[in-house]
Amino acid sequence: MIMDGKKIKNTMTTVREAGLSRPEAGLDPRMTANGAPKEEEECHVSQKLAVLQEESLKPIKEDLAEWIARTLGIDITTDNFLEVLDNGVHLCNLAKLIQGKAEECVQNGTYDEPLPRVSLKYRNNATSGSWFARDNTANFLKWCKAYGMADDQMFETEYLVSHTGEKSVLMTILELARIGYKFGLDPPNLIKMEKEIEKEEEEVVVEVKPPKPSGLDAEDPDISQSHFMVRRIAFLCKCHDHVKKLGDGKYLIFGKVVQIRFLKNRHLMVRVGGGWDTLENYLIHHRPVEVFEHKRLVVGEPHDIGNKYLYFKSKYRSHAQVASEHNGHAHAH
Repeated sequence: MIMDGKKIKNTMTTVREAGLSRPEAGLDPRMTANGAPKEEEECHVSQKLAVLQEESLKPIKEDLAEWIARTLGIDITTDNFLEVLDNGVHLCNLAKLIQGKAEECVQNGTYDEPLPRVSLKYRNNATSGSWFARDNTANFLKWCKAYGMADDQMFETEYLVSHTGEKSVLMTILELARIGYKFGLDPPNLIKMEKEIEKEEEEVVVEVKPPKPSGLDAEDPDISQSHFMVRRIAFLCKCHDHVKKLGDGKYLIFGKVVQIRFLKNRHLMVRVGGGWDTLENYLIHHRPVEVFEHKRLVVGEPHDIGNKYLYFKSKYRSHAQVASEHNGHAHAH
């Protein structure tokens, strides 16, 4: 699953929480530290986060659009992705195709488990936004659930019909592709990369001595294009000291071992749980924040108590920091 806004934990202590927004501290609680109205800055941050989220989804949408176009023989791109799918017809066509593949596997003996008894009915002439579009989509989701898709892997009907939940739609289609792969349907590139990683992890390699992590600025005469791009993005994110190469496609990032793959020689993708994220988005949202110190004077309290330092640690950076850094990266590009 791709990292979403829910995982960007804003645990930074605000000026108000630190006691600095009081009148005696000389700050207007309606204003931010740089003098801008809070509502204006919050709107700016939300816009930046939306751009960051959209950019992180582009590689996945591109891969799935190419897969759907190849599988169904239709004209679909990243530009018209939701418009092509929002009446539910093509998603039902995909499900019907996968069901046919599943029945073939049962007949030829390559799959020996009983298949779900589910009838997929839909209207081919449903128009976007109509009741029939919603009915088609609901029937598709019912089929997905029958074939083992979990509730948290399926989008809500309105997310597709009203174009309000693109990320959830992408995650559902990616899971649909995994179901199709199980029955022999040619998968998107992301699924192929997942299977390569699973195969590598299953192989038992006996090593006399584990490889020593190498820093990104270490000399490497045989540097690959993907590693070169990892270095470039890590330096742009100012966290290259926390990114160490362990082997081909395997890195230690902020103390956690992750797999990185180059999608179509265009996008560096990080395997995150059961999904994918772009490397830049992963670094931006996972870099630990340093320890912050605040000093305040509390009226009515002894001087030695009021001037004590307060220490605040947080694993993730605030929304404002994320948006600000993303803006800086855009200028660097």
